[in-house]
Amino acid sequence: MLVLSIVDIIGTVAFAVSGVLVGIRNKLDLFGVYVLAMITASGGGIIRDVVIGRNIPVFFTEWKYFAAITASMAVTCVLYKFVNRIISVIILFDAIGLGVFTVTATYRAIEYGLPLLGVVFAGVITGVGGGILRDILVNEIPLIFRSEIYAIPSIIGSVLFYLFYDNVNINVNTYICIAVVLSIRMISVKFGLNLPILSKSEHPGNDGESNRRNFRFKNNNL
Repeated sequence: MLVLSIVDIIGTVAFAVSGVLVGIRNKLDLFGVYVLAMITASGGGIIRDVVIGRNIPVFFTEWKYFAAITASMAVTCVLYKFVNRIISVIILFDAIGLGVFTVTATYRAIEYGLPLLGVVFAGVITGVGGGILRDILVNEIPLIFRSEIYAIPSIIGSVLFYLFYDNVNINVNTYICIAVVLSIRMISVKFGLNLPILSKSEHPGNDGESNRRNFRFKNNNL
């Protein structure tokens, strides 16, 4: 599908740009920035191909991905000084990559005949996998574990694509589901929406134990 091929490249570029910007922010050298961009853009897709049983991941068989990542790094390195809010740009490009890779992976999983659970798993792990590897490599807690709602938009987009697959034109379905994932992710960033987290606090007990541990839920608004 031409549309899916195009959006797949868009997702690759988006994640590559986010990887480059994270590398620059962490003061990596040019090789480190390139490696981070490469892993961010390819990590989720490689995991997807392993999950769906593809013999050789598509990333290793089609030169266009290497070309897109290399070009993205070159352009981003030249223009990054013109970006006023680099963190905001990272979040935006990461969200675009999340939506695109979720949808393209969901489509491929459906084509390989996976059931709903496998389809959603492939879609989500592809959407979040590159970002997880990127953050781990720069010694940060991955966004999926600490930031605003991240995996939930991917799950919703994957399920919607699966449900619409037989009833909606594939191109329209692709655009709708990418827009849904992107919108939910950016709205959660805008308003600081999180799932509740389990926080540990210490309070003296009535029985004299000063370190009795109690647990409570709280929101971590970033």
